[in-house]
Amino acid sequence: MKMMSPDRLLPMRQARNAFTVVDEVTSPFELRLKWRALSAFTLLEVMLVLAIVAMIGAIAVPRMEAIYERYKLRGMANELRLIWDTARLDAMRTGQSQVFQCLPESGSYSVAPLVLQSDTASAGAGATIMLSGGAQAETQSNGFLTAVDPPSQSAKKLEEGITFVSCQVVGSQRAYAVAQDAQVSGNNDVNSQTVGQAVLFYPDGSTSTAEVRIQNERGDMRAVQLRGLTGHSRVIEVASASAVSDSDERGGVK
Repeated sequence: MKMMSPDRLLPMRQARNAFTVVDEVTSPFELRLKWRALSAFTLLEVMLVLAIVAMIGAIAVPRMEAIYERYKLRGMANELRLIWDTARLDAMRTGQSQVFQCLPESGSYSVAPLVLQSDTASAGAGATIMLSGGAQAETQSNGFLTAVDPPSQSAKKLEEGITFVSCQVVGSQRAYAVAQDAQVSGNNDVNSQTVGQAVLFYPDGSTSTAEVRIQNERGDMRAVQLRGLTGHSRVIEVASASAVSDSDERGGVK
């Protein structure tokens, strides 16, 4: 076994003594204190972070609210389109016209069968027809009639914060003929004065050509359009009045 020379042992002893001095001067407890002091935040840093978070919240929250309101408006427009499609299918199934009416500047609307005396000969199963004397009955698939109360005209409501802006219906000879038949039948739901605001769905699958606009409290608008010949409906986005006026002002100033 070889022995190390004293000249080589001396540097090793000096290094060990140096580590011992460091350990005595800087204990583990002192090291933890120094580490905590270095890892802590100053009051200025905390206030700066809070200010940044507040600024981000002030920008993000209104944007999130706007996105939610537009999403709700789009959903309501699609629901109106579904209501129209259902009314058209009911008219084709029962052989009886259906009528949709709404009240502008409110969220009220109604959809119901249009009970006419002329429906007695052509109505199918599930239709509500008017008998002599004004009584109403529902036709059954077996050909029998069941006495029923008049169809309810209770108004339904759009979602809160959404209202009708307008209901534009293109006039036609067929619509006015239906209105006259309704007056003769004693049906006050549609007449020659209100037929221009009534969307009609006929048993042959055709409908009124119409457009209904709805808007939310922020002024965002959607339009539900109905093509009379095919009965096809669609939802489109409509620029708000304020956005149109701002665009006109920017384009008109030269």
